Amino acid sequence: MSKISIVGSEHMGESLPVCLEKFGNVIVPLEECDVCWIAIDTPVDENGHGDIKPIFEEIKKVKPKLKNGVLVIVSSQIPVGTSKKIIKLLGESFKYAYMPEHMKIGEGVSDFMNLEKIVMGIDDESCKSMLTEIFPGKEIVFTRVASGEMIKHATNAFLATSLCFIYDIADMCEVTGADVVDVTKALRLDYRIGKEAYLDASAGFSGGHLERDLDYLQKIAKSKKIDIPVINAVINKNDGRRKMVVDKLGNIKGKKVAFWGTSYKVGVLPSNNSLPAKLIRDLEKKGAHFVTYDPWVKKMNPYDLVEGCVAIICITPWEELKRMDFERISSVMTGPKIFFDARNYFIELESMIRNTGIEYIGVGR
Repeated sequence: MSKISIVGSEHMGESLPVCLEKFGNVIVPLEECDVCWIAIDTPVDENGHGDIKPIFEEIKKVKPKLKNGVLVIVSSQIPVGTSKKIIKLLGESFKYAYMPEHMKIGEGVSDFMNLEKIVMGIDDESCKSMLTEIFPGKEIVFTRVASGEMIKHATNAFLATSLCFIYDIADMCEVTGADVVDVTKALRLDYRIGKEAYLDASAGFSGGHLERDLDYLQKIAKSKKIDIPVINAVINKNDGRRKMVVDKLGNIKGKKVAFWGTSYKVGVLPSNNSLPAKLIRDLEKKGAHFVTYDPWVKKMNPYDLVEGCVAIICITPWEELKRMDFERISSVMTGPKIFFDARNYFIELESMIRNTGIEYIGVGR
């Protein structure tokens, strides 16, 4: 059992206390802790760039309150090499470890408790016993601190690369008569790929986590004068997905377009760096007018909202959107009446949607 203080209030900071208590630890004030866990969600701007200044500012605030010998664990999303600066800031009175965080928003407790292995980056062997005490009976993989930082980048970069791979396949499917949904099902049956593989053909990924680590890698590579063509290609491919959506809509100058879902995933509040937000900015530049409907923010009737729209773009796969009355929707839309299913979420409703007079457009089909 360890006495732990958590610094951070958003999804990671809210989930960690629950998880750590399940391992038998006690959450205490900063002045009483043996372990101070920095769990600040690194802010991301609308372009996916992370800002680590708030992490350093918070560490400066908490440092005077900590006892000598406290183990400081950082799980905030930071570029590789940042821990060196944090260790220098802390000085020799504290121990340090970095744990790469893999907690999806809305699923933090489940993700943390179901980790097969816990990765901890340490440069001081004396930290091992303290970390083992926090996670009794759990396997811990110890690495160098820098390796722990890189593991986070590499994981998200790999997932992003998988997505951009299937975007390429989706583009090929569209011009060859193949269906990316069929292709994806078969790929996931291959044990070398796996049923949980990141192979969702869509209009692109967003939300910060993947983009932030790609951005970190790109900036570090540039500063070190290292060529990383795969990472650069992934960034370019994802950025180009939005153009694909705009192109499919045709001439939209002066026309009204509706967005169903404004967050990057279900159960998450809308943000400026979500894919819908980026697409809205792109369409504004093309002279389109837009309206938004999100089940999380119910400010208007969705049927009133789509009145006069030439197109509906659905990006966030809310279950209740499948229960919409498409006959009613079609009756209030204006031609050409396009429904762009940006994640192939409505695939089983395609025939029904088409029968109402709406042109259904999926991805890679």
